[in-house]
Amino acid sequence: MTPLRILATGFSAFPRAPVNPTEVLMGLLEKAAPDLGPAVELRTLVLPVEYARAPQALGEIGAAFAADVAVHFGLADTARGFRLESTARNRSSTLAVDAAGLLPAQARVCEGPATLRSTLPLPDIAAALDAEGLPVQLSSNAGAYLCNHVFYLSRSGTISRFGPKISGFVHVPFLADQLPALDPARAKRVFTLSRDELLKGAVVILRVCADHARRLGGDAS
Repeated sequence: MTPLRILATGFSAFPRAPVNPTEVLMGLLEKAAPDLGPAVELRTLVLPVEYARAPQALGEIGAAFAADVAVHFGLADTARGFRLESTARNRSSTLAVDAAGLLPAQARVCEGPATLRSTLPLPDIAAALDAEGLPVQLSSNAGAYLCNHVFYLSRSGTISRFGPKISGFVHVPFLADQLPALDPARAKRVFTLSRDELLKGAVVILRVCADHARRLGGDAS
């Protein structure tokens, strides 16, 4: 049986986030080696929060690991749990610099339509998270920073050697144990998850995506 290949990505630190829960999450997934069902191969990747290097990293992983499904995780300190993003927009902020201190080369992410939809099974994911007692939100605005940028690129099919048939984006909040690294005033405002909750929710999401890919039959694998 040909294995179903699932890629989970997170991000490293960036100017407004001296710590990034999604980088921690990638390590937790690697250590846990979760069971996602028969013949599933999971790979994780931490992306740099840089407009030039993040697409390169996706191309490199695509050459080594042809993912059928890609679930991208990113930080949003306004998230009140697992925020499932439905729509990637073909725009990038020309005001907020990346971790290298640079702005994107252009306001558009790349050639393509104004918006692209997530192909993750969002209603199924939301129901599964809710059934586990985990906080979940649905969102149609992934912002205009690297999260949206990577989301759009993943859906666009414009990165050489990187073309998952199913892909989308999930925002998460800070971890509770990361609050001491934040400004105290900001720390008081943010919602948090524990490490156990973050890992549990991510595994739920990945399992639902694996089940969805199997239901699609050979088209996803």
